[in-house]
Amino acid sequence: MRALARFYDRVTDACGALAAVLVFGVTALIVADVLLRNMLRAPLGYSVELSEYTMLYLTALTAPWLLKRGEHVRIDLLLHRVPAIVGWLCELFCDLIGLALSMLMTYYGVRVAIASIESGTKLVKQFTIPEWWILLALPLMFALLVIGFILRLHACWTGPRRPRVEGAQI
Repeated sequence: MRALARFYDRVTDACGALAAVLVFGVTALIVADVLLRNMLRAPLGYSVELSEYTMLYLTALTAPWLLKRGEHVRIDLLLHRVPAIVGWLCELFCDLIGLALSMLMTYYGVRVAIASIESGTKLVKQFTIPEWWILLALPLMFALLVIGFILRLHACWTGPRRPRVEGAQI
């Protein structure tokens, strides 16, 4: 399990770093587009489309990274008001739901991407690209989330029988 955790840490840290680079890049692209549009009346026609694709990949890259860091969306007001064992059971139950849904989404994401590859579907806007280039982000993200939830379940099961203290929790 430690080897898996080390692998997951490296991959999710790389995902977080790549996401930061993408945020910087898309921000620079939007600024350049606004400047060119207003100063030279020559907008970058592809900036909106690149921003759309970048947003999807940003979500796919940061979701596993945020889960690992415990900074995902989490409403745990009740968890610390109930007995510790009840809070722990809620943690376990929610991680099991997260694992099951991530596995399901990985499965269907792979099926959709494979169908897109087999059909040769292309997205035609400013760029013409294979549809699967965009679809691939989702099964990759959910596969990483599967690993993340497995690690969370392991930590929950082998750790103290109380709710976690995570991320931005107050």
